[in-house]
Amino acid sequence: MIYRGIQLVILSCITAGLLLGGVDNTAFAAGVVVRAENFIVPPSTGPLTHILVRNPDDKPCTVTIQPKFPDGWQWTPRHRTLTMEPNQVQRLPFNIEKASDVESNRYPVEIAIVEGVQETVHRQDLVCASAPYFKPKIDGKFKDWSDSIPVTFTTDGKKTVISTYWNKQYFCLYVQVEEDKLRGYKKKSGLIDAVQFALAPRNAVTASLPTAGAQRYEFLVVNFEGLFAKDKCFFLIKPDVKLSVTQERRPLETLGLKEAQVVVKRKGGTTHYECAIPFAVMPGIKPDVGREIQFSVLVHDPDGTGVRDWGKAAGLWPERRNKYAWCAGDWWELSGDGPYDSKVEWGLCSSKH
Repeated sequence: MIYRGIQLVILSCITAGLLLGGVDNTAFAAGVVVRAENFIVPPSTGPLTHILVRNPDDKPCTVTIQPKFPDGWQWTPRHRTLTMEPNQVQRLPFNIEKASDVESNRYPVEIAIVEGVQETVHRQDLVCASAPYFKPKIDGKFKDWSDSIPVTFTTDGKKTVISTYWNKQYFCLYVQVEEDKLRGYKKKSGLIDAVQFALAPRNAVTASLPTAGAQRYEFLVVNFEGLFAKDKCFFLIKPDVKLSVTQERRPLETLGLKEAQVVVKRKGGTTHYECAIPFAVMPGIKPDVGREIQFSVLVHDPDGTGVRDWGKAAGLWPERRNKYAWCAGDWWELSGDGPYDSKVEWGLCSSKH
């Protein structure tokens, strides 16, 4: 028991830096790790949600997982008890029977993790991570995004807001980046401000070998500087391309996606990135209501916060860091352990209501 108590303290300290709105996104109880997945449809629609549980210990364990969703919500079952083998991960379903949506798109959740007489309460803020059905005009006016479901996170005091739509032709993305200035692209310009994002089917994974094939579609949206210059989107990688390509320094000019619609504008202290990517270039993702996909975003702000990572803000476990999860290039410098995986749960829903 003494050993397990010490282990709990150590592991809690390791995860103290993983925050979304000031709330720990990982919790440990006697070696067990939990993470609640974000909702991929509005909570009021009664979704089936999941809690991930991992046993990183070298011994089996039996734990009870008991979530507490916001006041007034109803869910089943009230708790689940499971026995886990060493290094095993289980995905536990919980059915939300009654819930309400909130404009802030922030839903506090508590998860009690009980093993024997030990109990730890994990607190996490969830979001609805989903794209409603709509076809916006990519025109730099941004008036069409009022019916999206924005996801907001903060990095070193600077906000990033991610909004998405989908329709039968396009996946649409609007990212608002609070930053001190915008450094656009010029030929051989080196580090630049940009938005990098990836989409993948629900069951796609990121391998750890350079010879393995990619299982995602990855893009880079960039502001181009200069008179009459047009903002552009670059197609960085697609499924089955070897992951070794992610580490190559390729000229962006050879990767342009002419089918994409892109506008980047600076207003006040915020840079606005708006784009639409045709599903025709992503045949592995079928645009249907209720489709579960994986999606993530990196925001490049080299003069300010550095790289902002939605995967980290969404509470992915530290072992989900993988250098092959994102394409590197002259537009950013990969340092330290690198970003988290490019695959976070997301959904295609009918509307925000």
